[in-house]
Amino acid sequence: MISSSLFPYILISGALVAVASGLVGSFLILRRMALMSDALSHVALPGIALGVLFHFSPIWGGLAFLFFGILLIWLIEHKTKLATESVTGVLFVTALAIGAILIPEQDLLEAFFGSVQGITLAQSIIQGIVALGVIFFVLKYLKRLTLFSIAPDLSAAADKSSLFTEFILLALIAVTIAIGISFVGVLLISALAIIPAATARNLADTFTGFVLLSAVLAVFSLVSGLFIGNGYNVSPGIATVLVSAALFGLSLFKRN
Repeated sequence: MISSSLFPYILISGALVAVASGLVGSFLILRRMALMSDALSHVALPGIALGVLFHFSPIWGGLAFLFFGILLIWLIEHKTKLATESVTGVLFVTALAIGAILIPEQDLLEAFFGSVQGITLAQSIIQGIVALGVIFFVLKYLKRLTLFSIAPDLSAAADKSSLFTEFILLALIAVTIAIGISFVGVLLISALAIIPAATARNLADTFTGFVLLSAVLAVFSLVSGLFIGNGYNVSPGIATVLVSAALFGLSLFKRN
């Protein structure tokens, strides 16, 4: 049970994190990188483990390892011409093994499924501010990210640096994962970005509607998950995923 005085702050920061996740998730769907966020989220585990062991915020540890991970992915991909998924897969299993060794079993479960009860006021403020930063960068580079996601070759021909744009997208994924892990955990964080975006893809008729609806559905899923988790004996992360999955299932009945 979350403290009643802290719950509104967690709700607001969670909504901002969900908006950021939904926006970033829409580009992952367009780029056919739906499993990228799931694999990349595990790269944060060693950083989370160090945060637990040395008593500093796991967010910073996870974010540091995620940025190190995306930098490695970005460099190795363009040095060796291996696919992003291949490089991410190598880092994913390596980081998972290291994190599982370092982190205590009880804390490992919390890292996997999230621990909203452990979110402090300071942490919720940081998460909200960082989420606003992600939203700002998505809107700032919206046209570039859209062109890169839909037609990367055309993006390069239009004198847009595809390498730089790819790095921006990877960085946005990393930051979104880092601030969302405490809500839904390492194992479920991709659901916050991917399922709402996939649902929006089924429902929206325009690109703008798709992006906006991705954010709205992510907010609805996470806020519902927080309320369900706070009222019943269920993890908010699991509740969020189940709400997202239910909405996706309903979207399949849309008549074209």
